[in-house]
Amino acid sequence: MCFSQLRLALVSIFSAIVFLSGCATPYGTIGEASETLLAPNSYRVLFSPYGYIPWDLAYRAALLRCADLTIANGYRHFGVMSIDNYSSVTSFVLPGNGKGHGFYSAYTAYNPPHSLSISWPLPALTIKMLRDPIPGVTLDAKVIQNGGFGAEFSGTAK
Repeated sequence: MCFSQLRLALVSIFSAIVFLSGCATPYGTIGEASETLLAPNSYRVLFSPYGYIPWDLAYRAALLRCADLTIANGYRHFGVMSIDNYSSVTSFVLPGNGKGHGFYSAYTAYNPPHSLSISWPLPALTIKMLRDPIPGVTLDAKVIQNGGFGAEFSGTAK
């Protein structure tokens, strides 16, 4: 009987944590966005991930922040004026320096690389917000906010 009460308490705590984590920004678990006001209807949005994520996911998170800003400023549509890539590369030497740490057999020889490079994506988008759409040019902020480009931020995989 004590075990079932403990299990119920743990499930309740876990459910509360999951429910309250939904109050944060959807991209808040993978990074943070910062914005600079350029004009009354223009922003520059930079998305900085907390760790390694693919470029397209960082770009989508930046687009989501652009949609949030657009709606918050009373607009419905925005156009991406420029996309800048401020990605950085981190290189490091792997332990062992490649001195005899491979393996060899009659059919296979494997020599591990001496160093490894990881690219950290940092997309920066300059947007202009508009009340009316320009077909083929602008994006609908409400569609993007409602998951119009995938389920990566809602916790479900596509």
